[in-house]
Amino acid sequence: MTPEIKILHQLSMNEIFEVSSPTESDLKAWVANGHYLLSNALVPSAKNRAIEFELRFQKKEILHMSLANDCNRFAQAAIESMWSIGKVNQLPKSTSWASVQMYYAAFFSVHAILRIFGQACSQLENDHVDKVLEIAKATQLDGGVTSIENGFYFSSISNNEMRFKKLKDSHADTWSSFSGLLIWLIDNVSNTTGLGAHKSDAVTLISNIKAAIHKSGAAKGNWPSQVRNKVNYQHTHGVWYPYKGAIHDQEAVLRNTEWMKNPSSFDLSVNGNDISLLYSLSNSILSLMYHLMKHGYDRSGKVSLPLKNGTFRLINQLHAA
Repeated sequence: MTPEIKILHQLSMNEIFEVSSPTESDLKAWVANGHYLLSNALVPSAKNRAIEFELRFQKKEILHMSLANDCNRFAQAAIESMWSIGKVNQLPKSTSWASVQMYYAAFFSVHAILRIFGQACSQLENDHVDKVLEIAKATQLDGGVTSIENGFYFSSISNNEMRFKKLKDSHADTWSSFSGLLIWLIDNVSNTTGLGAHKSDAVTLISNIKAAIHKSGAAKGNWPSQVRNKVNYQHTHGVWYPYKGAIHDQEAVLRNTEWMKNPSSFDLSVNGNDISLLYSLSNSILSLMYHLMKHGYDRSGKVSLPLKNGTFRLINQLHAA
């Protein structure tokens, strides 16, 4: 494993790699099950509805199980999305759906990486937020709130507390949350143990990914999503028949195993060729996810049942094919 991955792993929530329980509970189920109390009273916003809450928990292992299962689920989806890319013999220049799949491989990887570091973006429905309100009322911490809005929430763990804040856009705000995580990693690499050169390599890797997701003035770091939208809805970039204006290397874009390389081995400085950059960026993000998970899994003695029976079983199956 490369030194920069070992550096970044020191900032992760290593406990999710130590989950040996067979439970399939995810983060949303954890919220619905109510194994927590509120840290503070709810604060009403418009129409006495809350859009933020902070939960205090004692049984960390239950939350770690939920994050491990979420991480595993997203990792499997990311790997399958990339691995399913391939040439259509009758349409050898077609890279339309390959571009969309590359995007989703990166998007699912981002969800997994967030959870590796104790953060998450999740869609909370009524049965999830109603449990929070029920506990708030039972402990007289409802603050006059009549309901908690369902929707897309960002959450982060600090010590024995998990804070939830409602977002708006499931894609743009996920990328924005990922950008925030990258900034946090850059700021905290200095607190890790390792050679200065290895820390510098880790910062360079993360900084390059951050710069790429903010390309073309994408303030939220959602440049990949912007390209996906253009490809999917405007049929741009010459990825659809008759492939007019295509400037990317179709053969290169259709390679589906490059993500097993080191995440720093991809050129993220490509200019004027969105599809080629999307290819490099998606593979770099998927590679970062894979190597962080592999290092955490191996370092913990491969005890994680979710990863053993999920992500790494899938990888073994792909290798054996």
